[in-house]
Parts: sequence; C-alpha cells; structure tokens
Amino acid sequence: MKNKKLLLIISGIFTSLISLHALDFGGSLGTYTKLGSPIAAGNDEFKNFSLKQEEILTLWLRQNIDPTTFIAFEADARFRSTRRELGKSDSADNDVIIPDLKVLRLTKRIDLKQNTMLFNAGRFFFSDLTGTVLSQPADGLSISLDLRRFYAKAYANYTGLLNAQNVTILNKAGSEYNLDSKKSWQCAASYANFGAQFELPYFIANQTISAEFLASIGFDGIEKGSADYNRIWGTLGLNGFLHKNLCYVLTTTFGSQLDSDLSNLTKLSFMLLPGYKSMVISLSGLYASGDQNGLKPFRGFTSQTAVNSIDEPEYTSLVKGGLSLSIKPVKQLLLAASGNAVFDYPDSEIKYKGTEAGLNANLQLFSDFNINASISQFFAKEEKASKGTFTLTATLAF
Repeated sequence: MKNKKLLLIISGIFTSLISLHALDFGGSLGTYTKLGSPIAAGNDEFKNFSLKQEEILTLWLRQNIDPTTFIAFEADARFRSTRRELGKSDSADNDVIIPDLKVLRLTKRIDLKQNTMLFNAGRFFFSDLTGTVLSQPADGLSISLDLRRFYAKAYANYTGLLNAQNVTILNKAGSEYNLDSKKSWQCAASYANFGAQFELPYFIANQTISAEFLASIGFDGIEKGSADYNRIWGTLGLNGFLHKNLCYVLTTTFGSQLDSDLSNLTKLSFMLLPGYKSMVISLSGLYASGDQNGLKPFRGFTSQTAVNSIDEPEYTSLVKGGLSLSIKPVKQLLLAASGNAVFDYPDSEIKYKGTEAGLNANLQLFSDFNINASISQFFAKEEKASKGTFTLTATLAF
C-alpha cells in the first residue's frame, strides 16, 4: 500500500515537471510616443503640438497540452496620457490606466494525412481578406481546412466584451454609443460577426483566387447603440506572380447595409522584389466609393485611418495611390519610405486633397530590444488640413 502511495506521489511530481516544461511565458515593457502638429502658419510652435504617450506592460503565456493542442494568453496594462496642445490645459486631456485582455485562445491542430484542420476558440485576432473591413480581436471561434489545393475557413465572433479604449468599431450615424476616454474599461459596441473564406491556390496560371463573405448583426448589449445596424460584405481576390520577381494583390469588396445600395472598396498593389537586401518596391492604389456610379459611401467594420490628415478620414469617398520602398541594409535594420497622392471622391467630382509622405526605421538592436521610429507628413491642398506626426516606440522583452 505504501509503495502504491509512493508511486502515485512520484507520478504526480513527474507529471507536474512535464507540465512546467511545457509552459512557456514572458513579457515586455514598452513605451509609445506620438507627437502631432499642423503646419499651418502661426501654429507650428512646439507648444501647439499634440501628444499621446503610453507606457505598456505586457505578459504572455503558452501552455502546451499535447503536441497538437495549446492554450495562449496575453494581457497588457498601459498608462495612457494625451494632450491636445502641450501649451494648454484642456479638460479633454486625460491620464488613465487601461488594462486589456488581448488573447485567451485554445488552439487544436488535427492532421489528416497530408491535410490539416485547425480549430481556435476564445479571444484572438480576426481579419478579413483585405485587412481593411475587419481587423481586430474579438471573442469567438474559427475552423479552417487546408487541403493544399483548396483552403476554407469559417469564423464567428462577438465584440461586446472588448475594451473600447483599444479598439474602435464603426457604428451607425446617430448611434447612442459614446466612448468615455477617461474610463479604464468600457465595453465596445455589441455585434455578432459571421464569416467564411475560400481560397484556390495556384488555380489558373499559378494565380490564387480567393473569396469571402462577412455578415455583421448589431444589437444592444452592455453598451447601447448597435441595435438593427446590420451589414454584409463580399470580397473577391486574385494574387500571384507575373514574373519571377514581380507579384500583385487585387481585392474588390462590395458592402451593403441591407436596406441601402451597394458600396465598393477596391485595392491593387504591385510588388517588385529585386533580390537585393530584402528590397521591396510597391506601386499601390485604392478606391473607396462615395455617392457615384450607383454606389454609396463605403463603410467597413473596424475603424482605420486612411489618410494622416487633420480629419483622419476612414476608407470612404476617396482615391489614393503611390509608391513605397523598403530595404534591410543590415540584418537588424529595416528602412521604409512612401508617398501617396490623395483625392476626395464624395460624389461625381474627384478633387485633389493632398500628398502624404512617410519615413520609417525599425531597429532590432538586440534579440529582446526593438526600436521603431516614423515620421509622416500630409501636405494638403488647403494648408489648414496639413498635418505632421512623429512616432517613437521602444520594446524590451523579458
């Protein structure tokens, strides 16, 4: 009897050691600084700059249950300080500590001979084919099937438990939902999203065809203001190589609020890969419909800034196109530059809005220490809409 008890104790200790060995964890300390200023005459003094400052603590954990199953966890807390003008005291300025649960996900991989099925459940990141309609974390599940010559994915999620301080959802005009930036936690607007993606790799002449359907149903959850705002989007995509070092990505998305006409977002990019220092040269353009050609203004689900101008517009009623270049002169350093012409297209008349330019440097100084700096400037046709920003991020992992 004593031997059996001893055996059970030893087995328990051994099992615990195995579990600890399968446990991986870590974290990071980061700082984020963003300075912004218009360049309009009389408003270019430093005291007129806006400031957003964040100090961020991130903790993560991964527990392997078996060779094909694991649990992932990531949470952070950030001290956020914002000033609309450094030289003035503004009641809208605020300092707040914002906790957030980024990831709590169970992942299971099922191997089917030469094929793979992947199941995810919990809180994790969701994105549509374009990365412009839906691009945010949410609570839900996804299942994908990779058959090498055919890929399919279905997903569903809910947004009402997210911290709205870190994610912004586009609500209907006149919505009752109102974000209080001084709160540490405020639940986001409540939507249930359902999506399905399909892909045929190298289907015709080594070109990959993809398609996606996404539906969003709004209702009043903890926070009000989402009820009856129901939307659908359908996307078709085509990508592949035109030459050994020239590839492209084309997507077109049609959206509707069910009770209104269609809207459209079309994106096209060509990427040249010279094979020198990881260089990439891109020529890209996009069209987000306004009220023209029988279409209505396009509207996505996740809020995203399309142009770094004073009004920071969404991807709607505009045309944008330009060049970008990135290169790694040394292994630890990535440099990038971009320039885009921007046009307003709210109705049948297209109008030049301005030119956007940017520079970015990302330095992996050590394996655990990263620094990123960027400068952007929007040169508006109307000077009062011009805007410049400087952003600096530093992250130390542990």
